[in-house]
Amino acid sequence: MEIYTVPQLAKILKKRQQDVYKMVYSGEISSFKTGIRGLRVTKNAIEDYISRKNTMKYFNL
Repeated sequence: MEIYTVPQLAKILKKRQQDVYKMVYSGEISSFKTGIRGLRVTKNAIEDYISRKNTMKYFNL
């Protein structure tokens, strides 16, 4: 299982870290905490987000 930090995810998605944090905290991208400050996102969660995003574009939602 591949796991990414928010800064790594921001580079993958080509978005600002602030925007990725907002998506994580809103539940748009599922994540889990490691310790006090660590947020991590699995590769499956990223794939789910991208899949939902592409589906929404396809159906103009």
